[in-house]
Amino acid sequence: MSSNSVRISAELFNTARDEGAVLSRSTAQQVEHWARLGAALEATGLSVAQVAALLQREAAGDAALWAHKRAQQQADMKNARAGRVSQKQLSWFSGNKAKRVKLRDTPY
Repeated sequence: MSSNSVRISAELFNTARDEGAVLSRSTAQQVEHWARLGAALEATGLSVAQVAALLQREAAGDAALWAHKRAQQQADMKNARAGRVSQKQLSWFSGNKAKRVKLRDTPY
C-alpha cells in the first residue's frame, strides 16, 4: 500500500498515538481509523451539530442512537411511499453497493 505524508498538529498526533496504543494501532492507523469514521458520518447526511448532540446523549445509553435510527428509517419509508425515493435507492444492497465496498486492514 502506498502512503503520503500529511501535516497534523502535535496535539492530534499525541492523542492518536496514545489512543492507538490502547487498541494496538500505530499512530497512522489510528488517524486513518478516525478519518474513516468521519467520512462515514458525513456520508450519513448528519450535520456536525446532530452528531455532537447524539454523542452528548450517549451518556444516557444507546437509546438516543437507536431513536435517531428509527426516526431516520421512518422518514425514509415515508419518502419511499410518497414516491420521492425508491425503496431500491434506500437499500444498502441495491445497485451492487455492497460489492463495491473495500474493507481495509480487517480479518473479514
